[in-house]
Amino acid sequence: MNDKRVGYFDILRIVSIFFVIVIHVTSVGLRLCETATPTWNVNWLLNSVSRWAVPVFFMVSGALFLEPSREITLKKLYKKSIFHIVVCIIVWGFFYSLLDQYIYGTLSAKSVPVAVYGIVTGNTGYHLWFLYTLVMLYIAVPLFRLITCHGSKRQLEYALVVWGVFSLLIGQINAFAAETGLGSDLLPYSPFVIAGYGGYFLLGYYLMLNPLKGKLKKACYILAVLSVCAIVGGKWSLFAICKVESSAFELPLGVFSCSIAVAVFTSAQRLHVSDNVSRLLTFLGQRVFGVYLTHVFFVSLLYHILKISPDYCQPVMAIVISSVGIFAVSFLASWILSKVPLLRSLV
Repeated sequence: MNDKRVGYFDILRIVSIFFVIVIHVTSVGLRLCETATPTWNVNWLLNSVSRWAVPVFFMVSGALFLEPSREITLKKLYKKSIFHIVVCIIVWGFFYSLLDQYIYGTLSAKSVPVAVYGIVTGNTGYHLWFLYTLVMLYIAVPLFRLITCHGSKRQLEYALVVWGVFSLLIGQINAFAAETGLGSDLLPYSPFVIAGYGGYFLLGYYLMLNPLKGKLKKACYILAVLSVCAIVGGKWSLFAICKVESSAFELPLGVFSCSIAVAVFTSAQRLHVSDNVSRLLTFLGQRVFGVYLTHVFFVSLLYHILKISPDYCQPVMAIVISSVGIFAVSFLASWILSKVPLLRSLV
């Protein structure tokens, strides 16, 4: 990996984790505010157009893990990467399960077995679904590398087209159909060959090797802008006409979020930073995983334990202040944990 590549990966990690925090801050705002009020509208808008953040995480991971020059043995994959994620699922899953039970007043002698059951079934901290998905993708890395190490560019593009049609496009259509009363699984075609977030793994690797240029780059940006308009306009129209609060438009595994994610990835590739800024980005980027794991605690602390109202000031400023503050304290917590020998493996 050259310095430029590492630099833009760190930029993507930092920007993505900030917008993940925005998603969770605004999700709380949507639950706690009355529908269609100014505060609710702002939270609704920012929440809807931030869903590209997690796909970008998967794209960065794919670019790193699928590069042919990087030696990844099964022993290293399982002993280092997968074991690390599984440990984090167990420890953080247990912590967030007890935290949720405390917040909702159900903490009791049965809390430990409830937490264990939640960890096994994936019913624990709402943001930890990412770790469960990441484990499955890591398990599939040797299979993906068969494509990236031995396949041609045309074969990789074919795999991405298959994923785009059957995972993104048909999934998006079925989501719309389910929400508008046309029935679930309107198009009975299950994703195959490459399913779900695995496509983002390959997409990140593809864009790393083949940055969009010229007309393709311009088309990418135009498509991203149109996607933002489609998300906002589509959700508003369905809500205004049908009184349906749609989640189909902003699906992370959807055409619109994917288009925005590609534009963000492409934009980061073109950024040039000084050595001092690069070192700062590396320092911040190293703690992003810990920020992801810890930030939900601070979201819960702020809104559920301290019971701060989402409209404590002007709506946009409230979201910015909360998101920046939660990022800062989560980064500090991640950094402190990384300095404790027994806890550094948890961040």
